[in-house]
Amino acid sequence: MMAVRDGDLVTMFWIRSERESKSPELDYSEMLDRYAQAFAAERMELRWISVDDIVVGRDADGPAVRVRGERIDPTRSFFHTMLMSSPSNRIDAWRHLTTYAALEAAGFFVTVSAWQSVVNNDKVLAALQDFGGEVWRLPTIRIPTRGYGSQVWALRQEDLAAAGIGFPAVVKPVDWDGGNSVFLAHTLSEVDFILRLAAAAELTMVVQPYAGEGTVDYRVLCVDREPVQASERASRTGGVAGNHRQGGTVRIGAVPEQLVAPARAIAAAFDLGYLCVDFLVVGDRWWLSELEIDGGVFGVPLTRLRFGSYRKRFDQFVACARREEMTRGR
Repeated sequence: MMAVRDGDLVTMFWIRSERESKSPELDYSEMLDRYAQAFAAERMELRWISVDDIVVGRDADGPAVRVRGERIDPTRSFFHTMLMSSPSNRIDAWRHLTTYAALEAAGFFVTVSAWQSVVNNDKVLAALQDFGGEVWRLPTIRIPTRGYGSQVWALRQEDLAAAGIGFPAVVKPVDWDGGNSVFLAHTLSEVDFILRLAAAAELTMVVQPYAGEGTVDYRVLCVDREPVQASERASRTGGVAGNHRQGGTVRIGAVPEQLVAPARAIAAAFDLGYLCVDFLVVGDRWWLSELEIDGGVFGVPLTRLRFGSYRKRFDQFVACARREEMTRGR
């Protein structure tokens, strides 16, 4: 625990998955060191918790929130709330979303609203948002696969044609992370086979056109609605996903000029302290891929910008709540 500085230390409770909150992976050690530096600089303490640690209710004084038995003050603490879409966390999604909503209803500042957390990492939900600017979106068909090919409809060639999707086509989960389970299908039979496999796990899948070899996946990091940095991710030879976990290469640099305006429009629409916007780029063409609200940050300066934004927004939230309370008391 960090020492109190100037009497204004606040606590950010980071709600992790039940599988990570008790003992974060050793691979995270470098990241945690950066976080510790950033939090200390912004007069914050970081605590890792899970939804199992949170109890929300009411008492004579109104809404009451306790973390590991300790009642939490909404003027001294806030919560980082972002739904994790990895396969191992699917079973806990409802518990997380209702907990986030309960914290908001109890009058606490949360970094990501329950609705924004649902949009996170979902290709279709991201593409359906109105960003108030020119944002190119890939043609997409969203397919719940439970009973696919037997109890429900099977995808037809005319369905793909109507959506503007030809071959080869990309077939992948609608959310997940790390570029896992991204397939390239060259025929309708291959698409059908992949969807039938996905049905065994009752996954929701999407089918999209393949942008082609040489496609680069850019992740634009935005702080307070402004694009500040980009990671350029390219797939290995013969690969489809450019993620590092899939053998891709990653290069950190400035935001490409063609992505500044669309990234800024998307960040403005969501108005979050921190947001990652993923684009697929081929030459001078680009398409929105997805939103990754909680994507990784590189380097201490940017990490501090991110958590400094959380702290600033928390302070504004508390100040606004106090003004409203004073107004009601008049």
